[in-house]
Amino acid sequence: MAAEKRFLVPDERILSDIFPGVVGLKPSSCNIISNTFDICTFSVQVEVILLPVIVRLETEKSETSKSRLATVAALNSLGHLQLNDIVPSIQQIGTATTIDAKKVNYLVTEYLTGTVLLEDIWNTLDETNQLELVDSVVCAVDKLQKLGDIKNVYEHLTATPYISNDKKTPIAIGGPGIGYFPDINNFLEGILQKHERPPGCKLLGTDGGLSIQSEYDDIGQIDLSHSDLDELQHCVVFCHNDLEPRNILVRKSSSGKYELAGVIDWEMAGFFPFAYEYGVKDTSLGCENLYFSWYTMFKGKASYLLPQTECHTKFIKAVRIIEKSKKKAMSRNVGVRVQEKWIQREKVEESSDIREGWIRKAGEKSQVFTKEAMRELEYEVLKELGYI
Repeated sequence: MAAEKRFLVPDERILSDIFPGVVGLKPSSCNIISNTFDICTFSVQVEVILLPVIVRLETEKSETSKSRLATVAALNSLGHLQLNDIVPSIQQIGTATTIDAKKVNYLVTEYLTGTVLLEDIWNTLDETNQLELVDSVVCAVDKLQKLGDIKNVYEHLTATPYISNDKKTPIAIGGPGIGYFPDINNFLEGILQKHERPPGCKLLGTDGGLSIQSEYDDIGQIDLSHSDLDELQHCVVFCHNDLEPRNILVRKSSSGKYELAGVIDWEMAGFFPFAYEYGVKDTSLGCENLYFSWYTMFKGKASYLLPQTECHTKFIKAVRIIEKSKKKAMSRNVGVRVQEKWIQREKVEESSDIREGWIRKAGEKSQVFTKEAMRELEYEVLKELGYI
């Protein structure tokens, strides 16, 4: 119980800072959705606030953390600009103080009523409804890539790390989840250095190009020429970059079918070649997303958005080499072990076609994967590693 009290929660001082003038608003008016020592997300639904809202709190560790949340808000606003029917609007952003005088940054977002997470009902849907939802999500991805007026984009990104004086890259590549980079070369280096652990991989310059080489022979290497990097640079688009069932809200229609109602959690959003968003699906399968059917439907439906030129295939392989090398160097990491067990349980393997990603092994049938099954895998790994 003592540890639980240390988790970040909304107190009366925080609420009065965020909602000044609202009488009678107490912590008991809030529904905590999730919280840790540094982050808390909660909803507020009271009569005095006409619009139900979601509030995200983050402890202010530095100016960087404050800037990060402001950038997430800017990206969310860009998403709302393009998809105002399914992306919740930002209501306000600022800094509040806890009862014990600690600073927390906050972001207040519109609350989409009558919705559920796709993750919670995916297994209950028939294939037709699943495909309809995937179609709607891919249509949203397409619209995000067509932001249009660069001036409008600039206005939303003013005072964020995206804006630079570099004429070659006026808007940086990357996002708050990874960092901001002037070109594809630096972006790949940033992915490689994202974690403090040894990466198990190295990047070497080659005649204006780049060679990504794993330290493990079975993972291999890939070379990107100068022209490859140049084309990728010109194919950077706006991406949510974490479109998994846990970040998608749906609502039941009068017909009884579920329809796309919301796209939330813009922390991983940014400007990338679509090959990155498309390829990350491969490296996050079995950890960020547990539904193989969702993965295959999305990859199939969204494939038309991936340019056909070879450099995009190479880029996907480069990201895969970096991520696989990292994970191989983290043999005792719980998440890595759980993902390996998920892959074994689902009986999937990598296709020889890089773009296709993971496929079901020949002769194997699909099976329903539940949260309970995931908890069992986690318990199994913790036991193997001697943590329990």
